[in-house]
Amino acid sequence: MKILITGGAGFVGSNLAHFLAGKGHEIHVVDDLSEGNIQNIEDLIAAGKCKFHRENAFHTEIKSDIIYHLACQKMIYSIRKPREDLYANTATTVNILELARKQDIPVVFTSTGSVYGNPTVFPTPEDYPPDPESPYGVSKWAAEEYCKLYHKMYGLNVVIARLFSVYGPRQRFIGVIPKFIKQTLEGKPMTVEGDGTQSRTFTYVDDCVEVLILLSEKGVPGEVYNIAGEKPYSIAQISKTIADLYGDYGIKFVSRKKGDLDQIHPSTEKIRALGWRPKIDMETGIRKTMEWIKNG
Repeated sequence: MKILITGGAGFVGSNLAHFLAGKGHEIHVVDDLSEGNIQNIEDLIAAGKCKFHRENAFHTEIKSDIIYHLACQKMIYSIRKPREDLYANTATTVNILELARKQDIPVVFTSTGSVYGNPTVFPTPEDYPPDPESPYGVSKWAAEEYCKLYHKMYGLNVVIARLFSVYGPRQRFIGVIPKFIKQTLEGKPMTVEGDGTQSRTFTYVDDCVEVLILLSEKGVPGEVYNIAGEKPYSIAQISKTIADLYGDYGIKFVSRKKGDLDQIHPSTEKIRALGWRPKIDMETGIRKTMEWIKNG
């Protein structure tokens, strides 16, 4: 199968590329490297298992069997550059949908739990009204709506995955778990934003990759699925787990960023109905991430 992955040099995209290449698929990665790192897929390129394209995916002549659309600008940058965020996350998604519509290619689109903002219902189901707190959340929500529209108007086979706090190998050190691990390895205090009581439902990247492939096979077109781990953990709990495992060098508290959310605990009943369960528990995921950082 010929597979196109936008954002395939990024964190989740490169892990997806490695897994699918290992299954013998022909992988094409499109990435402008504004967020991604070519080193994440250099081994695949050298082995002839992946072809890298730096041009805009909409202008490529690649005719694939499926598109995994992961390319986006991250939340941390959207606060400073909302206009660029709109283009990267919404306009680019429309370009991909147009490419898919013209070539009749199914799409798996990765959105974010940030579309919910600060919900009041937990676990939060997919039909909870979005109320994003950042340009990133708004642009991703708008992209979701375009996906639904393309399915409704054109019959495009597009499935939406709302990802929650994915972590693991190849993640940049802006992610809370790799950041804490790196600081601990350097003998520095972990930098906690706010008081650490805010919570996240973390998803190990291998589990995320597995569920994206499942959605390409069993996901209902036009539908949204929450993708998250078993239960929420506070940032304070994560810092304590890492300190217990690798040494306690203290905590440095700093102010929270704009757009940071309080509690994130999605319902995963819908994706579980397709047979998915996360396999990697938090401590195992932290250990795997630590090994990658130490060997990196």
